Amino acid sequence: MAIKALVLFDHEPFTELLLGLLPELDDDVDVRLMTHSSPGALGSRDLEGVRLLLCDLRTSASDAFVPLVEITRRHPDLAVVVFGSEDDLVSAQRFQQHQRITCIPKSYGRETLVPALRLVLSSDSGDAELGTEFSLAREGGESGAVPSLRDLGLTDAESDVLRLAAQGKTNHEIALALGKSEGTVRIQMSAILRKLKVRNRSEAIIVAMRVIKVVRSQIEHAQRDELDIGFLLPHMEYRRYPAGHAVFHKGDIADELYLIQRGRVSLPEIGKELKEHDLFGEIGIFAPDHKRTCSAVCATDVDLFALSEDKVKQAYYLNPGFAMFVLNVITTRLLGRNEGLLQAGHSLPSA
Repeated sequence: MAIKALVLFDHEPFTELLLGLLPELDDDVDVRLMTHSSPGALGSRDLEGVRLLLCDLRTSASDAFVPLVEITRRHPDLAVVVFGSEDDLVSAQRFQQHQRITCIPKSYGRETLVPALRLVLSSDSGDAELGTEFSLAREGGESGAVPSLRDLGLTDAESDVLRLAAQGKTNHEIALALGKSEGTVRIQMSAILRKLKVRNRSEAIIVAMRVIKVVRSQIEHAQRDELDIGFLLPHMEYRRYPAGHAVFHKGDIADELYLIQRGRVSLPEIGKELKEHDLFGEIGIFAPDHKRTCSAVCATDVDLFALSEDKVKQAYYLNPGFAMFVLNVITTRLLGRNEGLLQAGHSLPSA
């Protein structure tokens, strides 16, 4: 079934970029462009069957927020995305406060825009399989979100076949390794070629090798604490807190992860202070009891972004680099916690 997308943009270079990348979201995308229009002018017929509504914050009417909120109320299956520039930051913050509206900067490149839009669609569609084809990150280019073979629409069984093919194995050897008939492997290889939109086995192997290379590069960056998590910002909610405010207390239920934009946050139980661009709140999200292991108190006035537990876990499974980055942060935090307890004269719990 086609994904219907309605684009409210005037003609400009970004419009052409957007129209060019939307077909990468799915094998069957029906795109309609409406120029010189605003959300408030849309009728029920305009939105009939539409799955994705994309608006330009700059050219939309100044009162577009209220019509968009009403649209999300009347069309609960509709994903709404507003695009803006750095100059639109103040207006964008208003949209970001609404759960059903996502703001994405126009400064994002193709390699970040496609995964960001896919995340918007997947988070609004429950457990639906969209079969989305990611554009591969070019070597040396943006690596904000890493595609995997599953992201490219391949099933786990097809991914196993392609991985073995990339090792130089024949269909007969793949069949023996996986305990399948050679005919089954041939059928799965045909499906792989169709889903990857390549002409032959050799091109499919090149795709697999590029994916593996990009993933390894992301993991290496994460191990050096160099991961760019900018791809998460469109899904984060902006918050501002005064000095002394407790973002959460030890024992609270953990349902969000935080990124500090400005200011410092103290973790009093372990004697740790976090600064700009630091992540915190990650341990509780992955803890079995989902409880905060310590408190977080604003040491200064703080601007931060919050990411829901659901979005954190989606990013964790979609992006191997982000998963490695989170594991590094958790490990570093736990080691710092143990060191702080020892310095305070407390005994450590057994492993």
